[in-house]
Amino acid sequence: MMKKSLIVCVCVLGLIGLNWSCGDLVTTVPIARVNFTIPIYSCNLAHVGEHEYFTGAIRGLIVYRVDMHNFRAYDRACSYDWKDGGYVSVDTNNPFQLICESCHSTFNILNGYPIGKVKADAPLRAYRATMIDDFNLRVQNY
Repeated sequence: MMKKSLIVCVCVLGLIGLNWSCGDLVTTVPIARVNFTIPIYSCNLAHVGEHEYFTGAIRGLIVYRVDMHNFRAYDRACSYDWKDGGYVSVDTNNPFQLICESCHSTFNILNGYPIGKVKADAPLRAYRATMIDDFNLRVQNY
């Protein structure tokens, strides 16, 4: 009886794990070495809702300030056509979206995932953006 219970538990946990992994999209953009610190008050990141572009990674980086303590950092390389030079910028019509001028895919600036029915079916490459004190932000690989 105990052996059957163990088998059932293992099967259920396996199915749960399978469901979680199937829902996670993986970006096609390769990992680039990223590790730098920026003083947030010397650029456009001093205020919530602002963004700033930086060099580095595959096609440059974009850092967005979500709130007083949280930031998002993405490689600007479009997950659909990065090999052909596609890159994202903040959409002038919607500041909560990033858009690739090449393939016209749009991405949510809060999570990097594609929005709607677009060519891109994978998220942007994300990097860790962490406040190291009240004035400085570190951006680095996960």
